[in-house]
Amino acid sequence: LSNFAYGISGALMKRYSSKEDPVIISGYQFVMGGFVMILVGLLSGGVITIDSAEAFGVMLYLSLLSAVAYSLWGVLLKFNPVSKVSIYSFMTPVFGVLLSNLMLTEKSTVSPLNLISALILICGGIFILNYQKQKTSK
Repeated sequence: LSNFAYGISGALMKRYSSKEDPVIISGYQFVMGGFVMILVGLLSGGVITIDSAEAFGVMLYLSLLSAVAYSLWGVLLKFNPVSKVSIYSFMTPVFGVLLSNLMLTEKSTVSPLNLISALILICGGIFILNYQKQKTSK
């Protein structure tokens, strides 16, 4: 369901960004989506608490990271085919594991061999998708 929604959002972003600025579209999506998620969370008994400046900083960082990343994604979709841009989303889990290994102190459950294999396969797929032979003139 998540991948289906992701595919639909890519196609809609491509369509609507031809007439509107993708950054503005992303802003509307974040405001409306955030409002709905807060409303559902509060109605379900959730509570928003920020215990410290550090917690607020992490929340602000993650919010800005998401906003910038999705805005850049929209700009890429505006000027490139969806099929060429979407393949890069397969790098998300690779960067998630890499950054987790670098930043967290807990022991990783992913072996370095599996991580390197995944990175090679994903990069190979991206290369194959984007590779175009040069046309030679006669």
